[in-house]
Amino acid sequence: MGLQKRRPCGAAADINELEYISALHQTGKDELREDGSIQACDIVAFLMSRHGIEVTEEEVLDKIIGTFGQRTVDSRSDIDLIQLLALLLIPLLLKAKQSLDQAQQASNTIRRQSGTCLHRQKGDSRWPDADIIESVLRMMLHDATGDATLRPLTKELIRQILRFYGEGEASNNEQLLDEMVLAVTPDSITDIEGEPILLDQHSFAHGLTHDVQHYNIDFENSMTTNFHDVFSDEQKGDVKEGNSVKTVRTLSCIDYTADTFRSKSYVVILWVAWILTYFSYLQSQNVLTMAKLQCDEFEFGCTLAQGILNWLVIMFQLSVLGSIFIIAASAGNVKNANPFLMVVGICATLIFIVLPFFLELSVGVVSTKKSREGINPVLYHLSVICGFILLIDPVMNIFQRLLPEKSSLLMFVQKHMDNTRLEAAVKRAASFKMNRLVRNACDVHKAAELDGGIGQGLETRYGIAMLAFAKASDQKEELMNFRQTWKRIWNRELFEDEGIWLTTHVLAGNLAQVTVCVLLATLFAIVYSSELFQQGLDHLDKLVPGYSQRWRLLVPLFFGISCGQLTIISIISKYIPSSINTILQFRSGGFETLKGNSFLKLRYAVDNSSLLFGSIFWGTFYTSVIVGFFFMILLGILMWPDFAQIVGVLFANIIGIGLTVMLKWIVLRGYRRVTQQGYYRKNVVLSNVVNIILESWNLALGIGYMLIRGLYFILAATMFIGRVDVPFLSQDACFVGPFELDSFPLIFRKDLLSHDAHRHPYIERLGVMYMLKLRHDDFGSRAGTHWRLLFIYALLPWMRKYRRNDESLVISEFKFAANRMWTGRMPIESEQSFESSKQEAGVPSELEMLRAENNNLRMLLFGHGKRSHLTSSCPPAPSVSGVPINLQKSVNTA
Repeated sequence: MGLQKRRPCGAAADINELEYISALHQTGKDELREDGSIQACDIVAFLMSRHGIEVTEEEVLDKIIGTFGQRTVDSRSDIDLIQLLALLLIPLLLKAKQSLDQAQQASNTIRRQSGTCLHRQKGDSRWPDADIIESVLRMMLHDATGDATLRPLTKELIRQILRFYGEGEASNNEQLLDEMVLAVTPDSITDIEGEPILLDQHSFAHGLTHDVQHYNIDFENSMTTNFHDVFSDEQKGDVKEGNSVKTVRTLSCIDYTADTFRSKSYVVILWVAWILTYFSYLQSQNVLTMAKLQCDEFEFGCTLAQGILNWLVIMFQLSVLGSIFIIAASAGNVKNANPFLMVVGICATLIFIVLPFFLELSVGVVSTKKSREGINPVLYHLSVICGFILLIDPVMNIFQRLLPEKSSLLMFVQKHMDNTRLEAAVKRAASFKMNRLVRNACDVHKAAELDGGIGQGLETRYGIAMLAFAKASDQKEELMNFRQTWKRIWNRELFEDEGIWLTTHVLAGNLAQVTVCVLLATLFAIVYSSELFQQGLDHLDKLVPGYSQRWRLLVPLFFGISCGQLTIISIISKYIPSSINTILQFRSGGFETLKGNSFLKLRYAVDNSSLLFGSIFWGTFYTSVIVGFFFMILLGILMWPDFAQIVGVLFANIIGIGLTVMLKWIVLRGYRRVTQQGYYRKNVVLSNVVNIILESWNLALGIGYMLIRGLYFILAATMFIGRVDVPFLSQDACFVGPFELDSFPLIFRKDLLSHDAHRHPYIERLGVMYMLKLRHDDFGSRAGTHWRLLFIYALLPWMRKYRRNDESLVISEFKFAANRMWTGRMPIESEQSFESSKQEAGVPSELEMLRAENNNLRMLLFGHGKRSHLTSSCPPAPSVSGVPINLQKSVNTA
């Protein structure tokens, strides 16, 4: 069963991705919180697993959740999904604020302080549109007051906005209201003659960003890790400001879950080198002889004991010697490694891989005595080649420390031999994806504006945006095909834009598959050049005097090995695109995540991903060998003279069945046009008669159909032995009672999700925010958090359902229902209180706004009456061509 061909896109896919990161971030064993909230235990586990930071739940509650979430006396202190989005938006808001500041200074070219030009114009994929803050502010004012006109900032205005968006508890918190008023007051703006400050885009931007200035927007353009961005001075022993954090040793050099080692290419080559070394020196005939028992090998007891001993030796070789080698050789594969550890890694490579090629000795279960038979010489040479390649990396690591900080050679080394480049790409991808989320939300507002208006300025954008989002939520796009995927890998779009992190298991397995391809080709060359094989060919030539018959063996042999090699190449080329498409399906909502029961299975026994490397290697080997033998034997039978008569009869029957089936297809094609229309019959009598004829005829055709079906299944099953990345059996066929027949696709997805739980661009950015809060007590505030929540409410009103706020006023619930065309009445006291505040502000009454809004929403849905046109947008006043075609279609056809 292949991957789905389509996946969600647009604003709905963005929300699905937020649900996905919540499902990854949560650490519950038996269930997931479907509201998407994150608790202290989740943050503690993430910081330890990803960065090795040891922090208590109480610290997280006090510093992180107490500032960015809601801390209550019960056990539900958490950060809900909309508050997580508020954290993710911080860099985007800082960029928008910087653009506003530069525009205020009448600067046409926006530059960094360092002088490097930044692309901040509209259309840049990583920089927000310059008018986004103003647009959202006007939407917010229009929704809460009925008028988008800028007005003076007062506590009553903030209270009114908070109440409209359902923040009832916050609207009654006088201290919070005072803090929010102060937050929107830039230092450069003073209160002239006691006049209130105007709530415009500049003051609003200050309120959104005043408390998060410790985040440096240049982080994403630096070739550094996230931990370095936050704690760089602490790593140098120069703590100038902020708090320190306690870190623990995590053996990052062998961390294959978060991939926190320095060089991924080193790890990939290391594992392939270990495979070659194992088969060269640990599974040689000398080792097998030393592990042989002195007993009668034909007795069952002796055979059993020998089998147990053999597997104990294999376990010792791989588990003990293999672990020692991998850990020692990886010791220097960490960022800023101690020179002593790099020397340890070099020595391990020399002792285990390089020296055995030049020395011959036998010690215990290890023998370096060389055999010149078969494929052994090739294994020896491939092993030592990998050993020399491994030695290059630590030498370059030592050498790069002698280079100037900004030298081109150092940049080249970091680009090709350091994971820092990949982590920097993930940082840039976070900006790209968050900016795309905001622009997709703007596209929904544009589509709502295009389809119908706010009559007389009385309806809320909140309501029409919700309606437009519902209409556009079923949009889907085609998955990338094979060619598109490799093209986007080559130009690095998938890394720089989507933040794809290829797992070490997949890359190492891919290189191991290449090794299988080389070894099988070499094995074929050795067999072909062997004396025994050449004698067989000479014997064939003597069967028919005067005619060479060796082609009857050579043609099937070459055809079989070619099919086997092509199968390996096909599998190699599909693993990485399959991994990428699977991850994109999870991120966009193509597969169940937060609200699906099947996702829980993917969170259990994640350590089973250690099976993948060996499974990919041996699965590819088995597939290639079976496919090669199948086609070789098939073609050999067809070409062998003794089977000529049988083959002739077989082909005659196949041609007869084929012609009969073709005749049936031609007749039925014309019959179906005349008698069938969907599930209904135009001529019932003729249809019934034809069905009886077909039922009888298919009794004979079924023989061929089932034979072909069986051959298809056998061939497909053989091809999928080496494809552990996609499920071959359906959910119904995969289980026999409680036993799962094929669990490897599940394990493959566990590995992808485990890496994404550490390396997804959004989760990496959340990690930066967590660390900044632990470092700086003044990073973030309640007032800034609530201003960012209001920004989200206005721009992404469909996120309202994820707000875990039990104290919301009834007025908000009624308002939200009205936007979905429900009718009802609010309590009289709440109605009178809210109406009085609206009258004081000089705006239409709530009931007038609701009547007009419901009228327009009905017209949007049912097309009756005259609809007015919106007068503003996000960004303002786009033309029809400025709206994505898919959104136009979804709105116009709903």
